[in-house]
Amino acid sequence: MVPDSLYVYSKNREIQYIPDQDYVYDFYWGTIKRHPLGKIAPGEELSLDYSVWLCRYDALVLHEDGTICVVEGDSEAPESRELLLPEPPAVREGFVLAHIFTGWGQDCIYGGNSRVLGGAVDAPVLLHGRYEDMVRRTYYVEIAQDLDDGMNYVKLAATGEDYGTNKIITNSTLRWTEPKPFEFGQKLPLLVKTAYESEVDWGLELEIEQPSGEDETTTIRYEIEAIPEMIFDMRHLLAGSNPIDRIPLEQLEHLTGFKHSLSSAKTARIAFFGESTTRSGLWTYQLMRCLRSKYPDTRLYSSNVAIGGEGTNRGIHRLENEVLNVQPNLIILEYLINDACSGDPEITEKNIRTILERIKDSGSACLVVTNNGVNPHFTPLGAKRNFRLYHELYRRLAAEYKVAFVGGYAYFDQLHLYGKYFITELKGNMVNHPYGNVDITWGAFDRVLSDAILKAILQE
Repeated sequence: MVPDSLYVYSKNREIQYIPDQDYVYDFYWGTIKRHPLGKIAPGEELSLDYSVWLCRYDALVLHEDGTICVVEGDSEAPESRELLLPEPPAVREGFVLAHIFTGWGQDCIYGGNSRVLGGAVDAPVLLHGRYEDMVRRTYYVEIAQDLDDGMNYVKLAATGEDYGTNKIITNSTLRWTEPKPFEFGQKLPLLVKTAYESEVDWGLELEIEQPSGEDETTTIRYEIEAIPEMIFDMRHLLAGSNPIDRIPLEQLEHLTGFKHSLSSAKTARIAFFGESTTRSGLWTYQLMRCLRSKYPDTRLYSSNVAIGGEGTNRGIHRLENEVLNVQPNLIILEYLINDACSGDPEITEKNIRTILERIKDSGSACLVVTNNGVNPHFTPLGAKRNFRLYHELYRRLAAEYKVAFVGGYAYFDQLHLYGKYFITELKGNMVNHPYGNVDITWGAFDRVLSDAILKAILQE
């Protein structure tokens, strides 16, 4: 939503309500809520006026005659009721060299190249990661030793747009994170503290060596320029590349028996066990459709017992009655998003171990899947580095228990290599759903995931 473009009226438009007095709002998420002390009555119908920022992909295309042109993309979804998170343009002639993404409200195109501007000479620093916000920022890092306990503490701040509030954070209005214990030599995620007191990680991290100076009580300061990466170089794809190649397909021999049952048995059943992207996503339907087409003589049933918002800490209690009791030939397990957002990998590992042990004891085959990630602005645990940790946790346990693994998150993590900004892949809510709310077929991620799972099952 464009800041300062929101006007809230009564249904008949005779009353104009006052922001921060009658209602509160968030321009980033495009939400409003009645103020409990304001004049808007509970359940009252309102009339709204507002403008929205658009985003767009353009394609830089090389033609056979050596000319280069720009193919302009759409700024809206094919279905008018969907979010304005468009796909790159379809290019029918020529070779796509790059996609150029113009973010929401941006007035120029940035090409990345984030860097350390300044800091302590006697404490060398390396900048790692990929900056994945679309706002140019300057990060500030301060490390100081507490004279009482002798420990080092770090705090961070950043300039730039304060999402949702129509404010720009400057050097004079920096919002610092709370000081946290710090050890030199470890990677330090660069965090932005929001107006909601949460900390957002957009992908950059510092590796700071132990200072060589004798005075360890001196405060060490660093300044980092974070520049959006809006130009997605795609020249490496000119020789051909399939997104499935980015997805690890492992322990596929575990699925040999299930594949045999598809071609030899009269009936077979797949149980989908997970959260909302399993319950409502396109990939489950697409997988079943393809398998039924491949094996028309087999009655292939599915039991989708996934529940939105659920992690393994709750799903484990439904395993016996809702999953194992239907005696499926194959159980597809997918809980990445909500497990990663639980923030407790030890409990998650314990849950997964118990689930995999029970599945193996039941005699059903098992396929562990990791799906897409989330918008890190939605939850402090939404950072890609956190999702990588849980992706690898699932991968390791699948290998240990010798069950099949399809790591779809590995592709989501590298969408930029295929010319996409990952936020626009979250079609349903800009949070965690990579498929449309009205048109479930809108969005490419679930198709890639279902194709990868199909390849794992068929082993072709």
